[in-house]
Amino acid sequence: MSDLKKGDEMSINRLSSFLQKKGMLQPRHMTSVNKHVFYVETNHRERLILKRHHNHSRVEQQWNFFEQQSSYIPVPFQRFPNQKPFLYDNGMYWTISPYIPGQKLNYMAERDRVEALKSIQTFHNETEGIKLRYPLKKEIFYIRWYKRLQNFRNTESIFKEYGFLGLYKDMVQTAEKHLQYVSAYNWFELERAARKSGTWSHGDVASHNFIRYSGRIYLIDFDLLSCAPPLYDYIQLGQRFLPYLNWNAERLLSYKIVQNKYLKPWLHALFIPSDVMREWLYYIHSSPGRLMYGYLARMKEDWVKRQSFVKNAQNMLN
Repeated sequence: MSDLKKGDEMSINRLSSFLQKKGMLQPRHMTSVNKHVFYVETNHRERLILKRHHNHSRVEQQWNFFEQQSSYIPVPFQRFPNQKPFLYDNGMYWTISPYIPGQKLNYMAERDRVEALKSIQTFHNETEGIKLRYPLKKEIFYIRWYKRLQNFRNTESIFKEYGFLGLYKDMVQTAEKHLQYVSAYNWFELERAARKSGTWSHGDVASHNFIRYSGRIYLIDFDLLSCAPPLYDYIQLGQRFLPYLNWNAERLLSYKIVQNKYLKPWLHALFIPSDVMREWLYYIHSSPGRLMYGYLARMKEDWVKRQSFVKNAQNMLN
């Protein structure tokens, strides 16, 4: 099943046969959502999400987590009709989950930002105390960001070629300054406390991972789940909110996303343009040479707003 391609009817048929043979699942209709995710309707009128995974340890951790948690917010895996928790084929692991027929949240909307924050807070509170014997260990986030900065440095020539060398230097200088501050905070103690208390971070709080249905908000895609401080989710949530708040520090702080004792490390983490660097590195690898000037021009416009946010937020901290 490793050669599946979106829109490939023959591959869909092979996948359907595989599911019947290995999992006793009887698909009546199947469509590709992306190269790893499929929507499935069965002969028994079930509606499911079928997902392909590369990492067995992540699948196992999610199963162990789902079996211990009782909150309605996470959409968990469910067993195949033959009671297998996942199917294996050619280095890939397949899982199924209930399909939630709702609407994805959109951080452009104030209501959706508020509901996403409330939902992730509820998730953190209701899953606290879950302790797995061997939780997966992840590299601490600012170390990953240091490595991302090094990869970003390798793209200096592109900025220079298109006349945006000043933007490049400004981003590097800002990242270095605030990475230094963030790395001085005692994150290892926060992680130790998280493991002791059994608190969990979702790891990807993008708006499309929240689904509104029948008056409730559900949370999907737990591939990046980790036993880690909830603050990690709130850093990412702040990064994702800011573009829709026009980089206004007062509006962001009005959400009261974190407790006052975490305000400084949270804001300094938001000052680091790790998200911009991530999107840039993805762009140049997926679309080399295509519309480069326009992308950099938009990046510069956003950077001016972001620097205004940094300045105003720093004044509030002083």
